Amino acid sequence: MSRLELSRRIALRPNDAGRLAGALLAMGVLREGPAKPSTGGRPRVPLEIDPERRHVLGLAVEPGMVAARRVSLLGEPAGEPCELPANDAAQVVAATRRHLRRLADDQTLLIGMSVTGFVDPDARKILLSSALPDSPAVSLAPVYQAAGPLPVLLENDMHALAARWVMTRGAAAAEDVVLALLGDGRVGAAMLIGGRPNRGCAIGANELGHVRFFADTERCYCGHKGCLERICSSRFLRGLDRRNRAGLIARARRMDASDRALRVVLDHLGMGLANVVNFVRPSRLVLAGPLSACAEFRAALAESMRGSLLPLLADRVIVEAWDPPLAADPAETAAWLALASLYCEEWNGHALPAAPASAD
Repeated sequence: MSRLELSRRIALRPNDAGRLAGALLAMGVLREGPAKPSTGGRPRVPLEIDPERRHVLGLAVEPGMVAARRVSLLGEPAGEPCELPANDAAQVVAATRRHLRRLADDQTLLIGMSVTGFVDPDARKILLSSALPDSPAVSLAPVYQAAGPLPVLLENDMHALAARWVMTRGAAAAEDVVLALLGDGRVGAAMLIGGRPNRGCAIGANELGHVRFFADTERCYCGHKGCLERICSSRFLRGLDRRNRAGLIARARRMDASDRALRVVLDHLGMGLANVVNFVRPSRLVLAGPLSACAEFRAALAESMRGSLLPLLADRVIVEAWDPPLAADPAETAAWLALASLYCEEWNGHALPAAPASAD
């Protein structure tokens, strides 16, 4: 849209909107498109997001590695993904700093950093993570130092996934949404209240994976047994049925009604989801991840869950599947934390950084 159209859209005087547009043009966030044909008077020059000059950077701390990738301001990957092995706190910090030295430059606007587990952005620490199961709180101060003046948006990985969903799929801001990620040994959730993640007293996912049942599982990295993500795993499944060595995803794809061990896993998962829906009463339950991609398993899971819902909720909550490219590139998803901060004022309140001196 033109500067005049922009001023009308955001209810600012044309001169004020023009100054804002000028600052964003100088920063490389916007660019001018071809002038529209004149209808009398000066031709209007449309503004659009510039996908080429500036970018955001995504960093993802995952079990066994730290991944990184540049992403354009239109959410398109820019360059190849980078991964470095990292199995302890020192390696995580070192790998993240190496990524920053390689990929962050004067065209980087923001850095979105996702971690599996709990983080403290104010203290700049990882508090508890499946990526560092035996570590106490890990200071990320060296990472922030390596980032220099660039803002680092430290968040849980499910909040990064939720940012991507809000920006690319989304729902009405008035809707409350639960986004659940279902995988082999990995169950996470993010609750969006009016379009914003539920943050609570500690920044992390809404830990559906650590809802506990009376089940004899291996001990979880959180220190307990019976966690839902330990039940929802190939190891637990094989313990129930030692004659069948196939993994959880393979058996979910086949969805054999006579597979009693798989039914145990499915019913626990359905009960966990039902408890979340009964407690939160979301407008929408979004299922993502490898298990939700198994259509017959997903249908059986939805049926099991609905059987445990309050009757008045069963016909109101919308259950849908979403297939994001999460497994291929978690760093790309982490970058959506920065994009949500740029474009969604209500997401987390982070402001745009000041324009660099060279752009004046």
